[in-house]
Amino acid sequence: MGDNIFGSLEQSMGALWFEVMQFLPQLLIAILVLIAGWIIAGIVAGIVRKAFTKFRIDDALDKAGVDELSNKAGYRFKPGHFAGMLVKWFIIIAFAIVSFDILGLEEVTLFMREVVLGYLPQVFAAALILFVGVLVANLARNVLVASLRASGTQKTELYGKLTYALVVAFTIMAILNQLRIADELVEILFMGIVFALSLGAGLAFGLGGRDAAAKFINRHTD
Repeated sequence: MGDNIFGSLEQSMGALWFEVMQFLPQLLIAILVLIAGWIIAGIVAGIVRKAFTKFRIDDALDKAGVDELSNKAGYRFKPGHFAGMLVKWFIIIAFAIVSFDILGLEEVTLFMREVVLGYLPQVFAAALILFVGVLVANLARNVLVASLRASGTQKTELYGKLTYALVVAFTIMAILNQLRIADELVEILFMGIVFALSLGAGLAFGLGGRDAAAKFINRHTD
């Protein structure tokens, strides 16, 4: 009886040791792949940051208002660093998927590929929308202020700030929609802002043009 127990235990330990020895090479390869991915990701991220600096993309975006917007949010936003970070984690996650696949973790690999890696393009698109939105907001503010000053309108800076804030607000809603965050809330806010702007424009035109309309009617009825 005792021999049978010791024999079964020895056989089980032998089978376990055999599986461990088979798994170790896969684990070593997976770790090496992950380390290689981390190194490559760091190199590529550094290249991206240097490219932003060399082509003065950071300076251009700061002049367009990205720096001003980030300072209002309470932190220092560097577009080159942000883009490099996105590229770095995209590469790391791609290599991590390969590592999990080597280890035979099919469920984890599927989740990383379809959910995590599949969501990163949305983040890239959202970042692009942010950059373009800030550029458009700054351009719209400058054009409006210049036009109002040329026409002799007062409080041009106030109108410029309102225009900038509206474009940034629409940009933020577009980013949330791209990231699939609170889709229904974003749609409601968008419709509310459009309705408020339409109502305000209608009231402003109606009240402002009331006297002119009265004069026009009197002129043609007398």
